[in-house]
Parts: sequence; C-alpha cells; structure tokens
Amino acid sequence: MRRLALLLVTGAVVGCGYHLAGTGPNVPESARTIRIEPFVNHTRENGLEVRLHRALEDEFRRHGALRVVVEGDADLVLSGQIRRFATVPVTFSATDEAVQYQGTMQVGMRLVERESGRVLHETKLLQEAQDFGAVSGVVIAGSPHFQRGTMNARDLPNLTNVQIGEARRHEALRDLLDLLARDIYLQAMEGF
Repeated sequence: MRRLALLLVTGAVVGCGYHLAGTGPNVPESARTIRIEPFVNHTRENGLEVRLHRALEDEFRRHGALRVVVEGDADLVLSGQIRRFATVPVTFSATDEAVQYQGTMQVGMRLVERESGRVLHETKLLQEAQDFGAVSGVVIAGSPHFQRGTMNARDLPNLTNVQIGEARRHEALRDLLDLLARDIYLQAMEGF
C-alpha cells in the first residue's frame, strides 16, 4: 500500500511539471557544464561586458546546477548582447537640477546545446532598472544600498553633486548587473 501511495505521489509530482531548482525544462538532463561567453557590448559604457560576464559566472556558480568552465568543451553555451545602458534623470529639484536618476540596461541572451547546436532558450529583450540619488540631500546614508558602497556618510558634505552622482551611478550599475545575472540565470535554467 505504501509503495502504491509513493508511486501516486511521484507520478503527480512528475506529471505536474515539478522539477528541482536549477534543472528546469530548458536544460537537458545530460548537461553538466556551461561556458559563458562575454556578451557583445553595443553600448558606450566601456568594460560593461566584462562586469556582466563576472556577475553571470558568479550567479551560475552560486546555484551550482552546472559547473562553469572557461575553456574547452562545455555541454551548454550562454551568449548574448548588451543592447542598451542609459541613465536618465527622473526627479528634479525646484531649480531644475536632476536629483535622482534611473539606470536601465537591456540585454538579449541565448542558451545553446554545444554538441547539437540546438537553441534551448532565447530571450531577445530582458530589461532591468535601478534608481539612484545624485545629490547629497537624496542619498539616504542609512540605507542598505548606501552602506554597501564605498562612500562614507561623513564625506557627503565635502563631495560635489557630480562626485556623489557618479559614485551612486557605479553602485546602481553593480546592482543592475547582479539583477540581470539573476534574471538571465532564471531565464536560461528555469524558463522564466
């Protein structure tokens, strides 16, 4: 009787499409390794492809479903393009000075089974956005985003708005890259 119950539960779980995290419908069961190619950078932001590549490798290693290889034959190959990176002002002061910006990045990606050349998953456009303050009055020194950065709250009064804005832009870019790496992983491995 217990065996019958176990078989029924197993059949229901398998039949409903349930799978272990990191082994979604896009990934063949035989896949053990993945090579992540640097994404082609179509933006004017130098080095963006290198930073995204690192973030992607870190994300795949963190989940551990596939072993990341840098050279040689991998079972799967992830490639893509960085289509757009822009920062635009979204909030202004009474004197029309930009006090808050939004950084937006768009990428496209493709997961291919190396041996057969079969495209397992392709996302033509994936976008993430991150807001960041550009003047000392907008920066909340107690926020987790600020505390993870390299600026010290005591230094804020001595920095120009340009310096604050640039430092916050770099932090927002790092967050964008982490968000995109997570999203690319989920798209490639889980199908959503």
